[in-house]
Formats: sequence, C-alpha cells, structure tokens
Amino acid sequence: MKYLSGLCLLFIFNQLAAQESFLKGSIKDSLNNELLSGVTVSISNKLGTKSNENGNYLLKLAPGKYKVNYSYTGYYAKTLDVEIAEKETKVLDLSLLLKSKELNLVTVSGSKFAKRTAEEIVSIEVLKPQQILNTANNAVDDALQRVPGVDVIENQVNIRGGAGWSYGAGSRVLVLVDDMPMLTADAGDAKWDFLPIENCEQIEIIKGASSSLYGSSALNGVINFRTGFARSKPRTKVMLYNGMYGNPKDKDWIWWDKQQPGFQGGYFMHSQKFGNLETVFGSAWYSEDSYLQGDLNRRGRVNLNVRYTFKKLEGLSVGVNTNLQKNKSQTFFFWQPDTGGTKFYQPFGGLEDSTTTINKNRGQRMNVDPYIQYITKGGAKHVLRTRWFRSKNDIPEKKQSSIADTYFGEYQFQKAVETDNLVFKDVNIVGGVMGSYSDIIGELYGNHTTFNVAPYVQLEKKIKKLWTSLGVRYEFNQVDTYRVEKKPVFRAGLNYEVDKGTFLRASYGQGYRYPSIAERFVSTSFGASRVFPNPGLKSETGWSAELGIKQGYKLGSWMGFIDIAGFWTEYKDMMEFNFGLQLPADSNIIDGSPYRVKNVQDYIGFKSLNVGTARINGVDISIMGQGKIGPLHSRFILGYTYMNPLQINPDSITKANLSGYTNTLKYRYRSSFKFDLENTFKKFTIGNTLLYNSNMQNVDAVFQNSKPNENVFGKLFEYGTKIPSTVNEFRNKYNKGTFIWDLRLSYQLSKPIKLAFVVKNLLNTVYAERPAILSAPRNFTLQLAVDM
Repeated sequence: MKYLSGLCLLFIFNQLAAQESFLKGSIKDSLNNELLSGVTVSISNKLGTKSNENGNYLLKLAPGKYKVNYSYTGYYAKTLDVEIAEKETKVLDLSLLLKSKELNLVTVSGSKFAKRTAEEIVSIEVLKPQQILNTANNAVDDALQRVPGVDVIENQVNIRGGAGWSYGAGSRVLVLVDDMPMLTADAGDAKWDFLPIENCEQIEIIKGASSSLYGSSALNGVINFRTGFARSKPRTKVMLYNGMYGNPKDKDWIWWDKQQPGFQGGYFMHSQKFGNLETVFGSAWYSEDSYLQGDLNRRGRVNLNVRYTFKKLEGLSVGVNTNLQKNKSQTFFFWQPDTGGTKFYQPFGGLEDSTTTINKNRGQRMNVDPYIQYITKGGAKHVLRTRWFRSKNDIPEKKQSSIADTYFGEYQFQKAVETDNLVFKDVNIVGGVMGSYSDIIGELYGNHTTFNVAPYVQLEKKIKKLWTSLGVRYEFNQVDTYRVEKKPVFRAGLNYEVDKGTFLRASYGQGYRYPSIAERFVSTSFGASRVFPNPGLKSETGWSAELGIKQGYKLGSWMGFIDIAGFWTEYKDMMEFNFGLQLPADSNIIDGSPYRVKNVQDYIGFKSLNVGTARINGVDISIMGQGKIGPLHSRFILGYTYMNPLQINPDSITKANLSGYTNTLKYRYRSSFKFDLENTFKKFTIGNTLLYNSNMQNVDAVFQNSKPNENVFGKLFEYGTKIPSTVNEFRNKYNKGTFIWDLRLSYQLSKPIKLAFVVKNLLNTVYAERPAILSAPRNFTLQLAVDM
C-alpha cells in the first residue's frame, strides 16, 4: 500500500507541472442549488467528460471557440458559446432546469463512478433521506423494508430471496458506508443502528451478485450508505420523536400494567464550510422499553466528517470521517411457551436470573476513515481510502464477549479515456486494490485473525446509445494459518437506450462468499439451544443473471418510470445453519472408541453446514411516479417481487431440516408487494405504506417439530422446552401471509419545521418474522423535524 501511495503522489506532482488550457466549473439544480453529478459535458456531440460526485467538471481543450453542450436526463439541455485562450483555465458555473426527477437519480455503487441509474447494467434502487424521515424509521433496516425486492428478517437483509435468516451470523449482502465495508469482523453482520442516518445523502441498493466490484459478502447484492458533504450554505437538521406501543389483538399477551411500553429519540446534524474546510457534525440517541418483556435498548452516537480541499494544489483533497456509538441492550431469543399461548411477549425462562435467557450486552462501535483524493487536470481520479473499525460486545454473564478490529485500505484509479482510437475512445476505467486485516478476540469464537487482498478492474465503454461493461476481481482470503484461498470473479453487462426514456439491460455476475468467523468458530448457547463450530466450512459461490427494462413515462402532469427485471441466481456449497447431532470429527458413540461421547444430548444443536446447490429465479417490478391529482401533489412507489427459491436435490438430512414438504429454501417469501402513496395539499401531507408478504413456507423443522418421524431432534426440543408445539400452533393460525398498513400525517408549521404523526401496523396484524419471537403490534410516533 505504501508503494502504491508513493506512485500516486509522484503522478500528482507530474500532473501539476503540466500547463494546458482547461474549461472547468460546477453544475447545480436551478431550483434547489444541489450539485449534479453525471452531467455530460460535450463538444460537437462528442463525449468530453462528466461532472463528478461533487458536481464539478474539468475539460482539456485546445485554444479556440466552442459550442459546449450540457445534458442530463430529466433536465433541459443547455448549450453555451465558449472561447478559450492558450494556457487559460476558464471557469464556467451553471445550473440546469429539472424536467422529471425519477429518471434523474445518480448513483456511484453500480459502476464505482457517477452514473444515472437508468444507464446501469444491473437493477439499482435509491432511498433518499426524505423517504426515511417521512416514514419515521429510526434505523436503516426499517427503511429497507419499504424497498421493492428487499426483505429484512430480524436485522438480516436479503435481496430477491438470496438469503434467509442465519441467526445473526454472516451476510450475503455487503453493507458499505461511503464505499467501504461496514460488516463486523467477527459475526460478519451489519449493525444498522450504527449508520449515521442523520447525515444520509442517499442509500444505493444493488440487486444481484456484485463480487467482481466489492468482493466477498457481495454475493447477493450491495447496500451503500452515502453520507453528505457541507455545501455552500450552512445546514442544520434536528429531529425529535416519541412513540408508544399499543395493546396486541390478544389481550392475554399483555404483561405490562398501566404504563405502555414505548420509545423516544432524536438526532442532530450541522454542516458548514469554512473556506476550503468542510465539516459535518452529527449525533443521535435512542431509548426503548420494548413490548417484549425484559427487552430494552439504549444507544448514543456522535460522528464528525471533515474534508479540506487545497486551493493551490488544484484537485487535491484530504479528509477523515469518524463515528462512535455506545449502546446497552437486553434481548431474548425464544418466547415463553405455555398451554394457553398467553406468554408470546415474555422471555423463555422468565426474568429470574437463575433461569432467564435474556442477553445483556454493553456494546461499542467505532470507525475512523482517513482518505486522500486527487483529480488531475486530465480528468484522472486517484483515491486512497482507509478505515479502522471496531466492534465490541460485553456479555460477561453468558460468556459471549468479543472485540473485533478491522483495518481496511483501498487505492482506486478512475479515468475516462480521451483518444481518437475507436477501441479505447469513450472508455471509463476503474481499477484498484483492496486489502483488510482483522483481529478478533472473544469468548464466543476464540481468538482469530483474517486477511484479505483483492485487485480489481472494470472497463465501461459507451458506443452511441449502448453501454458495455466488463469487470474482473481476484480474491485472496486467509483465516489464521489456514491455506490461502484464491478466487477470480467476473461480471459483464449491457445497457441500451432503445428510445428516449427506454433502457434495456442485461447482466451476468459471479458471486463469492468466504465464511465469517462466527459461522466457522462460534461455540455458544442461545435460548434453549446450542451452536457448534465448523472450522472446515467451505466458501460458497454462485452467479446471478438479469434481463431488465426501464421505461420512463409522462402522462399529463405525471412523470416517472416502470422497471421490470427477470432474475436467475444459483449458489453452490450454500452455507446454512442446520439442527442435528453435531458430534466432533474424532469422536464416536460406540463403546471402545478412544474418544467415546458420554452424553449424546450435549452435542445436539445448530452448526453451519454446506447444504448443496440452491436456485432462485423470479421477476421484480418497480413503478415510481409523481404528479398532480386535482389540487394534490402526489408521489408513489409500487413494487412487486415473485421468486421461486429452491434447494436443488437436497440430501435426506437437509430435507429433514425443512419444516415443510417442499424444497423451498428456509425463511423466504415467494411473493411480496410494497406500495407507498403520499399526497400533499398546501401544508398537509398524508401518506400510506402497504406491505404484503406471502406465507413463509419453510423454517427450521426443529422449531416446529413438523417431521417427528424424519427429524427426531424436534421431539427432543419439544420434550426439553415445549417451544415447538407453540410455534406450530402459531404458524397454523397466523402464517397465512402478512399485510401491514402504515399511515402518516404531517403538517408544515413553517418552511423549516414539520410536525408528523405516524401509525405503524394500523390494523394490528399479528405476525412473526422468524419462529418464537413476535413482531411489533400497532404503535404510534409523534415526530418534530427541523431542516434549515
């Protein structure tokens, strides 16, 4: 990495020595002054350059007179006459007028450079901060539930059924903050409440295998949380909220007296420029006494982003992003079974210290991210990003404490090639190398180290209306002193603008996921179950293909787009936790064995196993639009996903672990429907969110004791806990498909101040995302937001 940094600095000083003519400036939205990235700046209809993520552009020109065209889908194009002298650097700032918002969304995640979502080769969804605020979501995972094709099952996200629920260990979706991984080094999971929601610029969701760009854990997709920078004017945001859980439908489940369980919290953010120094400071806090007895959450977070742009060394900027959170939580894994089913909100084992299964955790998360960026006058971009990320859990009572440190670095080079050579003309090159080292110390997993390094390169070329993309990455992974694992992964795709506002795309990408420390080495108990390590667990691989079309539309005052995609995903050596007799490899239950097991029941529990091949295919539809209905200003998002998630030719043990008699993968919904409609009249806004998931066909059979003749462990679990009989009763009654209706009403007190009242689960639907834990009943939130 030091060698690469030296080369980068040498290149910088060589570039600074050049003396040529340039046209540069910034491009903004004419209505709100937001900087626009991805604007095409061209001369005589030839591609010149595009504005970067900060809205700036730089174009190298010979002396002379030019007609410079600025174009951006969704905005009216602008052409300006420019005359430039020899060795002159002319500054030309301008603004563009918006036509339609929906096709104008720009992302970085899909190609690692600023590009319109309509031109991407894969499906990408974008969440804006206003959508998160309007729906009163205090953590990112709540907001993701509203995204078409995305489901979150007890804090674990999956895209198009690529993952189910894995007990908090491992993830097939890579979570990034500003392009850098934010999965913990031990469990390999995302801590959603750690993401600085108060400083959210946008959240970009890539659907499908993305390992060629982002490496292991991007097998099923990527969620990139992008923070914002300070702009020309100072900005302050404050949000306060107070909420209360209502009573459940079945009054026998109520364990509280007169005081209803509830939650409260808020956040603060201030951004401001001081000359060339940009600062963003934020904080957030949250306190909850849950509807689940004994379950509570307390957390506080502060973050600071600083960036300095050098005036004399044009194109050079340095910065550091930091985030620190401390939290205290109490959670339980299984409800308390009883013959009348009246204790679904209470923990298995009750509240007594000698019998309770409540986990008490004092945690800490912290990251420090220094970086340096240089954009040459020729348009080449060099970025060196680094991160230290610590995740600490203190659970001494259960002997589950751990500390995990990750040290991450990435050098990246980007360049739009300017040449008359037909092969390389208009080629965008993105290449670089990533590396990480992690140190894990803990009672839960033991002490381990991991190492990863991966060079990558991606080429994208536009041939008139056709975007072509080809990428490759080579992964090196090692844990402790195990053999280094090497794996190349590829991606290719096309996007063709068939007509104005019509984009046809096709893509194929390979996926790869190295096992997390938790999946390989966890040894613990949760609730009434045990979990066993599997050091020999193999990596899973796969591929994902997609054929899609995005169609913009304009009907009267209405503008928006329709996106339809067919997808096909396959996994090999898929990793899943299965319940069974987990005897050590060197043991035996037969008399005479040198390592004879004395008590077989001590070895019954869960273990992460390679369960074979899986296939998931289906269709994903998204429709977005905005317009007017009479005096109402309206906006809507509609999504429908159908998928067929199957275990291919499972062996008898895998089949016995499926609660049903189909080969449907565990913890998946075949159909999901999502709809959000918001109407504004003067200062009033009313919004509705409708969510529907079909019934979950299969869970772990042991939780339901649904196959007593094929899986004897369900009988043992029932005998020891009585949990399976209550899960079976609950699923027979309530597992018919889930319909959730959220309602919100807001009033704009003044230009910067808005008051909102939100009701979630308005119909008080009874449902469970996974066995033996109930989801929230109807709840109410009063929210005050200030943005000035």
